[in-house]
Amino acid sequence: MHCHADRDFTKFSGPTRPGTEGSGGQRKGVVVRGITPTTLGSWTDEELVRAITTGINNKGDTLFPTMPYMNYRYLTPYDAESIVAYLRTLNPLPDSIPDRDLSIYPPGIVTSMYQDWYGDDIYLSLSQPQGNEELLKGKYLVTLAGCLGCHTNIDRKAMAFKRDSVFAGGQLSNKPGNNFKVNSANITPDTTTGIGAWSEEVFLAKFKNYRDKEAYDYNPGKYNSEMPWTVFANMTDEDIRSIYRYLRTIRPIRNRVTKWPQ
Repeated sequence: MHCHADRDFTKFSGPTRPGTEGSGGQRKGVVVRGITPTTLGSWTDEELVRAITTGINNKGDTLFPTMPYMNYRYLTPYDAESIVAYLRTLNPLPDSIPDRDLSIYPPGIVTSMYQDWYGDDIYLSLSQPQGNEELLKGKYLVTLAGCLGCHTNIDRKAMAFKRDSVFAGGQLSNKPGNNFKVNSANITPDTTTGIGAWSEEVFLAKFKNYRDKEAYDYNPGKYNSEMPWTVFANMTDEDIRSIYRYLRTIRPIRNRVTKWPQ
């Protein structure tokens, strides 16, 4: 939902501004369409599931790959159908978002972004916890939450993930209105530069804290975070524990991240 709503970055983690859920708008230089019934009312459930999981809209066009359908292709049918059911309940909002204009991008950029970022299916190359249902659940949640996309550095020239730094942090972010830049954290189980020394309870507490509005209803200055803590905090304790246990299975990478680069 965060990509399709206005986020208030005068508050920690940029919680969604009430009343903008599904409104769409300009996000990271890309026009994001609304996803309320005003826009999607004529779509069938099957068309919505196809768009979410394959990136093909109801006209047969390819969605821009900032929409992480590469992740969502792993959704179970039940979860995909549940998302569609939820979208149907959103408050219909006026849709004044202009049509996208891909002419501003070099020819073939959409195809190359998809192939370079996900073409050989980076997720399949990650730890495969065969037969362990809890770890499989953890990997499922990590994939759908897009952890890899923010916690893996990107070669900007090649427009590709740096495969030797998966989950090792160091991806630079600069939110509009901020006069500073911040790097994402190393979440591999390295004990000195990642989260290897964190206990399960420490990891869980990081999320649970933001279930209380007082924990994010303030302006944190440069301590702000693009990570949607206020959304992920709504996961169950069991879900968060599964994520932690799965992250313990991935390859530890020693990469000391400078949070605020000069």
